[in-house]
Amino acid sequence: MARPVSIVTVNFDSIFYIRLLVEKTREFIGAREYEIVVVDRGSRDGSREWLREQPDVRLLIHRQWRQRRHSHGEAAELGVEAASHEIIVLLDSDAHPMNGSWLELTADKLDDRCRLAGAQFHTKRRDNLYGWYIHPHFMTFHKADLGTHVTLRKTRGRDTDTAEDSTVRFLDSGFGVTAYPLEVLEQYSVGNPSLPTVSAGVFHAWYSTRLIKNSKEVENETSAGISEENYAEPLRNLLRRLYGLDY
Repeated sequence: MARPVSIVTVNFDSIFYIRLLVEKTREFIGAREYEIVVVDRGSRDGSREWLREQPDVRLLIHRQWRQRRHSHGEAAELGVEAASHEIIVLLDSDAHPMNGSWLELTADKLDDRCRLAGAQFHTKRRDNLYGWYIHPHFMTFHKADLGTHVTLRKTRGRDTDTAEDSTVRFLDSGFGVTAYPLEVLEQYSVGNPSLPTVSAGVFHAWYSTRLIKNSKEVENETSAGISEENYAEPLRNLLRRLYGLDY
């Protein structure tokens, strides 16, 4: 029997993708005990109501207040702290498994030496001499490592991305990290030839949730190459057609 896992994600007004994450997890979880821990940051799109009705979902509410704003990474850490199982599978809300290999390739590889596994993202940052890290849209690790080797936020004062220091800390300490490259599947590409991606059996839409929260920021960052009209909505329509979805 495979080890039980806690699947942790953060939601904010992403009802299409969070529903897809839950349904595809059920489809590809296999014969193992699991739970899905969702930390919601104040959704108003009906996703919280839908999540409350799901028997395998534990919903935690962590709203954004004007006086006390928190990061996506902080919300993810709260979800990990609340998890019931030792093996954590962290997914972005716009990611979902595509086949039954996703946990065999990652969560099931973890042991005393291998402490981190997931999707590999290449980077050029001053404080990461390795040139890559396990991206937090799909990363698996031991809950016991949170707060020591694992941090899911940006580290203040360091030129690293969100959760990037987790990879650096493990590698610096001599632990093993199992990384899988990002691959582009042509049949899923709409509006941008390099998006979305698949890694170790997990699909990631990229930018979809950021477009919900700050579309202008994404459009400026990508020179209008990524927008709701030319990427997000066409991708949702494509997934509806390929998966036979009625939502």
